[in-house]
Amino acid sequence: MTVLIATDVFGITPGLASLVRSLGCECLLVSPFDDTDRYFQSEQKAYHAFLAAGGVARYADKVSALLHENSVQNKTIRIAIGFSAGASALWMSSARPEAAQLQAAVLFYGSRIRDHKDLQPICPLRLIFAEKEAAFDAVELTQELQRRGHQAELARTTSHGFMNPYSRGFDVKIQAMYLEQLATQIQDMHSANPRSELACA
Repeated sequence: MTVLIATDVFGITPGLASLVRSLGCECLLVSPFDDTDRYFQSEQKAYHAFLAAGGVARYADKVSALLHENSVQNKTIRIAIGFSAGASALWMSSARPEAAQLQAAVLFYGSRIRDHKDLQPICPLRLIFAEKEAAFDAVELTQELQRRGHQAELARTTSHGFMNPYSRGFDVKIQAMYLEQLATQIQDMHSANPRSELACA
Protein backbone atom coordinates (compact mmCIF):
# COMPACT_ATOMS: atom_id res chain seq x y z
CA MET A 1 0.00 0.00 0.00
CA THR A 2 1.37 3.37 -1.04
CA VAL A 3 0.56 6.62 0.75
CA LEU A 4 0.18 9.78 -1.33
CA ILE A 5 1.63 12.88 0.31
CA ALA A 6 0.85 16.32 -1.12
CA THR A 7 3.44 18.79 0.17
CA ASP A 8 3.05 22.39 1.22
CA VAL A 9 4.60 25.32 -0.68
CA PHE A 10 8.10 24.31 0.40
CA GLY A 11 7.86 21.24 -1.83
CA ILE A 12 9.95 18.13 -1.24
CA THR A 13 12.43 18.83 1.56
CA PRO A 14 14.79 16.82 3.82
CA GLY A 15 12.27 17.42 6.60
CA LEU A 16 9.60 15.71 4.53
CA ALA A 17 11.95 12.78 3.94
CA SER A 18 12.27 12.42 7.70
CA LEU A 19 8.48 12.48 8.05
CA VAL A 20 8.17 9.73 5.44
CA ARG A 21 10.64 7.54 7.35
CA SER A 22 8.61 7.97 10.52
CA LEU A 23 5.48 6.67 8.76
CA GLY A 24 7.27 3.43 7.89
CA CYS A 25 5.69 2.88 4.50
CA GLU A 26 6.17 3.58 0.82
CA CYS A 27 5.11 7.11 -0.01
CA LEU A 28 4.44 8.82 -3.31
CA LEU A 29 5.28 12.52 -3.00
CA VAL A 30 3.67 15.25 -5.06
CA SER A 31 4.58 18.93 -4.83
CA PRO A 32 3.38 22.09 -6.57
CA PHE A 33 6.61 22.24 -8.56
CA ASP A 34 7.80 20.24 -11.54
CA ASP A 35 11.37 20.11 -10.23
CA THR A 36 12.15 18.46 -6.89
CA ASP A 37 15.36 20.26 -5.90
CA ARG A 38 13.98 23.66 -4.92
CA TYR A 39 15.09 25.37 -1.74
CA PHE A 40 13.40 28.44 -0.30
CA GLN A 41 14.92 30.73 2.30
CA SER A 42 11.54 31.85 3.59
CA GLU A 43 7.89 30.89 3.61
CA GLN A 44 7.07 34.08 1.70
CA LYS A 45 9.43 33.19 -1.16
CA ALA A 46 8.02 29.67 -1.26
CA TYR A 47 4.48 31.04 -1.45
CA HIS A 48 5.33 33.42 -4.29
CA ALA A 49 6.90 30.52 -6.22
CA PHE A 50 3.76 28.48 -5.56
CA LEU A 51 1.56 31.20 -7.04
CA ALA A 52 3.88 31.50 -10.04
CA ALA A 53 3.54 27.74 -10.56
CA GLY A 54 -0.23 28.09 -10.93
CA GLY A 55 -1.47 28.12 -7.34
CA VAL A 56 -3.90 25.73 -5.73
CA ALA A 57 -6.06 25.15 -8.83
CA ARG A 58 -3.14 23.82 -10.86
CA TYR A 59 -1.95 21.82 -7.85
CA ALA A 60 -5.38 20.20 -7.53
CA ASP A 61 -5.25 19.25 -11.21
CA LYS A 62 -1.82 17.72 -10.66
CA VAL A 63 -3.07 15.65 -7.71
CA SER A 64 -6.12 14.47 -9.66
CA ALA A 65 -3.95 13.47 -12.62
CA LEU A 66 -1.71 11.46 -10.31
CA LEU A 67 -4.70 9.69 -8.76
CA HIS A 68 -6.07 8.96 -12.22
CA GLU A 69 -2.74 7.52 -13.35
CA ASN A 70 -2.65 5.38 -10.23
CA SER A 71 -6.17 4.08 -10.90
CA VAL A 72 -5.33 3.20 -14.50
CA GLN A 73 -2.21 1.32 -13.37
CA ASN A 74 -4.19 -0.44 -10.62
CA LYS A 75 -1.76 0.51 -7.87
CA THR A 76 -2.64 0.61 -4.19
CA ILE A 77 -2.96 4.20 -3.03
CA ARG A 78 -5.59 4.02 -0.32
CA ILE A 79 -4.67 6.97 1.88
CA ALA A 80 -3.60 10.53 1.10
CA ILE A 81 -2.02 13.11 3.40
CA GLY A 82 -1.87 16.80 2.58
CA PHE A 83 -0.18 19.77 4.20
CA SER A 84 -1.29 23.39 3.70
CA ALA A 85 -1.42 23.95 -0.08
CA GLY A 86 -1.32 20.18 -0.53
CA ALA A 87 -4.29 19.80 1.81
CA SER A 88 -6.23 22.42 -0.15
CA ALA A 89 -5.35 20.66 -3.42
CA LEU A 90 -6.48 17.30 -2.04
CA TRP A 91 -9.71 18.86 -0.80
CA MET A 92 -10.44 20.22 -4.28
CA SER A 93 -9.58 16.82 -5.76
CA SER A 94 -11.72 14.91 -3.27
CA ALA A 95 -14.95 15.63 -5.18
CA ARG A 96 -13.57 14.30 -8.46
CA PRO A 97 -14.01 10.68 -9.64
CA GLU A 98 -10.31 9.89 -9.18
CA ALA A 99 -10.69 10.25 -5.41
CA ALA A 100 -13.03 7.25 -5.15
CA GLN A 101 -10.02 4.93 -4.72
CA LEU A 102 -9.05 6.61 -1.44
CA GLN A 103 -10.21 4.99 1.78
CA ALA A 104 -8.97 7.92 3.85
CA ALA A 105 -7.40 11.35 3.52
CA VAL A 106 -5.91 13.44 6.32
CA LEU A 107 -5.59 17.13 5.51
CA PHE A 108 -3.54 19.46 7.71
CA TYR A 109 -4.29 23.20 7.78
CA GLY A 110 -5.62 23.54 4.26
CA SER A 111 -6.39 27.24 4.39
CA ARG A 112 -8.00 27.44 0.94
CA ILE A 113 -10.62 24.90 1.96
CA ARG A 114 -12.51 27.97 3.17
CA ASP A 115 -12.97 29.07 -0.44
CA HIS A 116 -14.50 25.73 -1.49
CA LYS A 117 -16.71 24.75 1.44
CA ASP A 118 -19.53 23.57 -0.82
CA LEU A 119 -17.53 20.69 -2.27
CA GLN A 120 -18.92 17.21 -1.65
CA PRO A 121 -15.98 14.81 -1.16
CA ILE A 122 -16.45 11.23 -2.32
CA CYS A 123 -13.82 9.81 0.05
CA PRO A 124 -13.55 9.93 3.86
CA LEU A 125 -11.65 12.99 5.07
CA ARG A 126 -10.19 14.17 8.35
CA LEU A 127 -9.59 17.92 8.36
CA ILE A 128 -7.13 19.22 10.96
CA PHE A 129 -6.75 22.97 11.31
CA ALA A 130 -4.28 25.06 13.26
CA GLU A 131 -6.02 27.11 15.92
CA LYS A 132 -4.12 30.28 14.99
CA GLU A 133 -4.46 31.43 11.39
CA ALA A 134 -3.57 34.93 10.21
CA ALA A 135 -6.03 35.11 7.31
CA PHE A 136 -9.22 33.61 8.74
CA ASP A 137 -11.00 32.38 11.87
CA ALA A 138 -10.07 28.70 12.12
CA VAL A 139 -12.55 28.05 14.92
CA GLU A 140 -15.42 29.39 12.85
CA LEU A 141 -14.36 27.44 9.75
CA THR A 142 -14.00 24.21 11.73
CA GLN A 143 -17.45 24.61 13.23
CA GLU A 144 -19.01 25.35 9.85
CA LEU A 145 -17.40 22.28 8.29
CA GLN A 146 -18.64 20.18 11.22
CA ARG A 147 -22.17 21.47 10.64
CA ARG A 148 -21.82 20.36 7.04
CA GLY A 149 -21.05 16.85 8.25
CA HIS A 150 -17.27 16.83 7.82
CA GLN A 151 -14.79 15.40 10.30
CA ALA A 152 -13.08 18.69 11.12
CA GLU A 153 -11.04 19.48 14.22
CA LEU A 154 -8.71 22.06 15.72
CA ALA A 155 -5.18 21.33 16.89
CA ARG A 156 -5.27 23.46 20.02
CA THR A 157 -2.56 26.09 20.64
CA THR A 158 -1.01 25.51 17.20
CA SER A 159 -0.15 27.84 14.34
CA HIS A 160 -0.21 27.20 10.59
CA GLY A 161 2.68 24.94 9.61
CA PHE A 162 2.92 22.95 12.84
CA MET A 163 3.89 19.77 10.95
CA ASN A 164 6.75 21.38 8.99
CA PRO A 165 10.15 22.08 10.62
CA TYR A 166 10.76 24.80 8.00
CA SER A 167 7.68 26.74 9.07
CA ARG A 168 7.52 29.38 11.79
CA GLY A 169 4.54 27.53 13.24
CA PHE A 170 6.36 24.20 13.67
CA ASP A 171 5.60 22.30 16.89
CA VAL A 172 7.70 19.19 17.38
CA LYS A 173 5.44 17.67 20.05
CA ILE A 174 2.27 18.15 18.03
CA GLN A 175 4.00 16.79 14.94
CA ALA A 176 5.09 13.68 16.84
CA MET A 177 1.55 13.11 18.11
CA TYR A 178 -0.01 13.27 14.65
CA LEU A 179 2.75 11.19 13.05
CA GLU A 180 2.06 8.46 15.59
CA GLN A 181 -1.65 8.62 14.76
CA LEU A 182 -0.93 8.46 11.03
CA ALA A 183 1.47 5.52 11.38
CA THR A 184 -1.15 3.63 13.41
CA GLN A 185 -3.87 4.40 10.86
CA ILE A 186 -1.68 3.17 8.00
CA GLN A 187 -0.82 -0.04 9.84
CA ASP A 188 -4.49 -0.63 10.67
CA MET A 189 -5.50 -0.14 7.05
CA HIS A 190 -2.80 -2.55 5.94
CA SER A 191 -3.98 -5.13 8.50
CA ALA A 192 -7.50 -4.82 7.14
CA ASN A 193 -6.19 -5.36 3.61
CA PRO A 194 -3.14 -7.65 3.99
CA ARG A 195 -2.87 -8.32 0.26
CA SER A 196 -1.59 -4.79 -0.25
CA GLU A 197 2.14 -4.38 0.21
CA LEU A 198 3.37 -2.11 2.97
CA ALA A 199 6.95 -1.34 2.04
CA CYS A 200 8.92 -0.10 5.01
CA ALA A 201 11.05 2.95 4.41
